[in-house]
Amino acid sequence: MIDPVQAAVGIVVLLITVGALIYIVYSRTNAVEKAGYGALIMLAIVSIMIPVFWIMETNGQTQARLAQENNGIAQGAALYAKYCFTCHGINGQGGAGPQLNGNSAVNSLSDTDLLRIIQAGIPSASNPGTLLMPAWSDQYGGPLSDPQIQYLFALIRSADPAYLQKTYPDSSIANGFKQVPTDIQQTQPSAYETAVAQATAGAGTGQFGAAVDDTKKTAVTIDITAPPAGATCTPACFANLNVKVKVGTKITWVNQSTTIHTVTAIQGTNPGNIVAAPSVFDSGLATPINSNGTYTLTITQAMYNANKDHTVIYYCRFHTGMLAMLTIVP
Repeated sequence: MIDPVQAAVGIVVLLITVGALIYIVYSRTNAVEKAGYGALIMLAIVSIMIPVFWIMETNGQTQARLAQENNGIAQGAALYAKYCFTCHGINGQGGAGPQLNGNSAVNSLSDTDLLRIIQAGIPSASNPGTLLMPAWSDQYGGPLSDPQIQYLFALIRSADPAYLQKTYPDSSIANGFKQVPTDIQQTQPSAYETAVAQATAGAGTGQFGAAVDDTKKTAVTIDITAPPAGATCTPACFANLNVKVKVGTKITWVNQSTTIHTVTAIQGTNPGNIVAAPSVFDSGLATPINSNGTYTLTITQAMYNANKDHTVIYYCRFHTGMLAMLTIVP
C-alpha cells in the first residue's frame, strides 16, 4: 500500500527535478532546440505522471475499502453487544452459544456457510424444527436486515488472523471483539457488570452466586427457562444457578424453552474445564430434554461424595457455556 504522504513527496521531488532540467535546457539552447526539448520533457512528464496518478487512485480505493470494512466491523460489534453477548460471551469467548472469537471450527467455515448460519441458524439434527442457534435474518424471523447480517459476518471474520492476512494484507484491521466490552458498557451498564463478573469468575463456584436453600423440600423443580427475544439462552438458561438440596431429594428439570438441552454433571469443580461425568448424572445426548420435557433424578450419597466441597456443577452438552450448580448436604 502506498503512503499518500510519501507519494506527495515523490511528486514534489519529481517536479523539482523536471524543473531543474527545463531550466538547464532553456538556458543553453536556441529557440528551435528549446521547442523540441520542451515537447520531449512534457511527454516525459506526462508518461511519468500517468502511473503516479494510477497508483494514487488505487491507494485511495484501498483506503476506502479498509475504512468501509472497519466501519462494518464496528457496526457488527455494536449489534453483537445488543443481541449476542449473553449467549456467546462478552469477548466472543463462548457461553450458552459457541465461541466465535478465535474458534478454529468457525474460522474454517466458508463465507457462504458462515453467512447461512448467521442468517438461518443451526437446526437440531434430531428435531429440525428446533434451532440450536437462532436465525438472525429478518427473512427467517430474526431481528436483523441483510446489511446487519454482513456487519456480524465482518465482526466474526475479524477474529481470524489468517482471513485478514489473505483478504486485507498489511492492513490496519483489528479483531472487532475488542470493541464489544466498551459498546456493552456504554449501552447496557448493568448487563456489562454482570457479564464481567461471570467472565472473570474463573475456576470455582463464585459465578453461580449464593445457593437457594431448598434443603427442607423433598422434591425440587428447576426450570430451564425460555430465552429473551433474539437469543437462545440467558447466560445459563437455568432459573436457579445454585440450589442447596439434601441427599434423598428428588429434582426435576423442566424445559420451558424451545431448545433441546441436557443436564450433565462435570468432573471436578472447575467450570473452565468441562469434562462430562455421566457416572454422577447425565440426561444423555441421545435422549435430550425436549421443549416441555422433563428430567428427574434423586440426589444420592455418591453425588454428595463426588467432590470434596460437596458440590456438583452441571451443564448442557448442546450449549457448553450453560452451567449451574447443586450444593449438597447430608
